[in-house]
Amino acid sequence: MLDFSRVKSKLLVEHPYFGTLCSALEIVVNDNIESFTLQGNRFEYREDFFNTLSDDQVAFSLSNAALHTVLSHPSRIGNRSPWLWYTACEHAINNMLIDNDFTPPSKITYDPRFRGQYAEEIYEFLKDTITREELNDKDSDSRRSDESLDQKLQDAQNEQIAQSALEKAQSMDSLPEGLERLIPMVGRGQIDWRSELRDCIGGYYISDYTMMPPSKKLLYSGIYLPSATSRHLELVIAIDSSGSVDEALLAQFIAEVESITEIFGSYTINVIVCDDRVRSHQSFTNGESIAYILIGGGGTDFNPVFDVLENQLTPPKMLLYFTDLDGKFPLYEPHYETLWIAPLKGEVPFGRVIPLKDENG
Repeated sequence: MLDFSRVKSKLLVEHPYFGTLCSALEIVVNDNIESFTLQGNRFEYREDFFNTLSDDQVAFSLSNAALHTVLSHPSRIGNRSPWLWYTACEHAINNMLIDNDFTPPSKITYDPRFRGQYAEEIYEFLKDTITREELNDKDSDSRRSDESLDQKLQDAQNEQIAQSALEKAQSMDSLPEGLERLIPMVGRGQIDWRSELRDCIGGYYISDYTMMPPSKKLLYSGIYLPSATSRHLELVIAIDSSGSVDEALLAQFIAEVESITEIFGSYTINVIVCDDRVRSHQSFTNGESIAYILIGGGGTDFNPVFDVLENQLTPPKMLLYFTDLDGKFPLYEPHYETLWIAPLKGEVPFGRVIPLKDENG
């Protein structure tokens, strides 16, 4: 049996999200398969095949298999062809790994045309390129081996490991490029704003890591991970007080931000209230409840907030701007990330919009 410990250790350092997933895999030899496969949380590989791979190609193969534990195949498959759905997921996974500078083995399911696409989108394209007879034949072969896999993918341990991997990558400021492709789209008009908000804030939180002492979170299942030494989280929240802001949604948003801060040991949050000029500016640190007073009611101009950040404060890594998006935007994009938190989706000249509800309310 090959020793995968060197590859796993390197993944934990260079790609903590994938390394955390791979550290939970049970690895066994199976010379009755062509290359490798995943059965639940068991990674089975053909030894002759892996003897031909470099360490980087082994890392690709382990990460490919581990990602299937977080793709939620059974809940997303619906009435789709099992074989074609798995193929679409392979395209999504392999494009994501290549985008994150992984080195693939020579033969993989990969097409650069699908870069940046969800598995659902890829499936719809592939469905138009294959006949019904071919689908039926391939599905009859795949179901015999995939039924037990689908059941084990729903195992609660996999969900816990996937969540741990996400938290680990967020705290190390090392979220993989394209991770949003793993978010299930079935039955949803949008990504849940709480999840996206947590992901964004977590991605800018800085931590130091040490192996002594190790993290105790997953030691019970034999997973040895570095422990975190927290530094400091800094955010700026701007609130549009022009008179068109839904105060109920605003209260919900502030409560969510405050709950996020409880995850971190140290933080400073500046809250700026502005309509056509800055009406108030408050700073909150560890343990303080975030309060806000809506003073204003005039027109909406976003420029004063950006002016304050440019001239009076150290520019943050992230600005969360709560607004209905109906106002005057700055002419130039700032050097920090801007998230516009809005009741509905809208167009902005820069940054990203997180809608708090869909167009149907």
